[in-house]
Amino acid sequence: MSPLSLLLPRAQDCTNISADCPVSQSFYGYSPSLGPDITLLVLFSMALVGHGVQGWYYRAWGTLTAMLWGCICEVLGYIGRLMMHPNAFNLNGFLIQICCLTIAPAFFSAAIYLCLSRLVLLFGTEVSRLPPKYYAYIFISCDIVSLALQGAGGGLASVAAQNDTSLTVGDNFQLAGLAFQVASLTLFAVLSAEYAFRVYRSPQASARAPGIFRHNKGLIYFLVALATSWLFIEIRCIYRVIELAGGWGSSLMKKQTDFVVLEGAMIIIAVGVLNAFYPGKYLNRAVDPERLDEKKASDTELATPTMSATVF
Repeated sequence: MSPLSLLLPRAQDCTNISADCPVSQSFYGYSPSLGPDITLLVLFSMALVGHGVQGWYYRAWGTLTAMLWGCICEVLGYIGRLMMHPNAFNLNGFLIQICCLTIAPAFFSAAIYLCLSRLVLLFGTEVSRLPPKYYAYIFISCDIVSLALQGAGGGLASVAAQNDTSLTVGDNFQLAGLAFQVASLTLFAVLSAEYAFRVYRSPQASARAPGIFRHNKGLIYFLVALATSWLFIEIRCIYRVIELAGGWGSSLMKKQTDFVVLEGAMIIIAVGVLNAFYPGKYLNRAVDPERLDEKKASDTELATPTMSATVF
């Protein structure tokens, strides 16, 4: 790939849009619009607060950590895009948004991965192909690899942009990280569906499922929200793979509407549904009806009549 200066005017040589520095020759070929970026900045800021409060309340430390880091990256990314509004050649804004918005969804996918282990514990480990903790180990490891590749790629691309050298290495690292994330998300969906099928085929597990949903109000809505969040993150990652594979100056990279819909809207919906149906609420305090019945029986035999069972 050619140095950046052969593709675009040097950002530091262009302080404003002019005849010598037309917006069509800026990083994205357009000045990011205030409306969409301010809206997304506000929404991600609200999501940051919402996940922070709920994560603390439900003591969902893993989910809290992943979602907070993801939301922080999104907020910083849209601040970077706002920096590019008055000057589409703003190199600092460009570097902030390309690094932060690229890696942010990897944190959100980590929060989703954690849910599968807890669902296996709830619906039954006896029908699972893997021990519950293995799901977390496998997918969190995949997420770390994806983050490392994307982070390294963003760093290398930043250095290349500042030094006006080839972006090829950084772009390839980011592309590899995004492609690995798509593969990890797809594998997660396959293993989740396979576990659900095993529950359905198992007489014991399928017989327990109605009781689990009955004792955990809203759990079915949480599962729909979890699937929705996964789907929208997957769509966004596929979009970014195609966008980055086209290289700088590609027609897809210059379409702001596609970016707003397939990057911004996809991720804020993915984050928002997990705000509305918080994993900690439905999993950290989920009740296994068999254990609840056993505990009630034990309380009846060993405790006074006024004692009640509380399961978290």
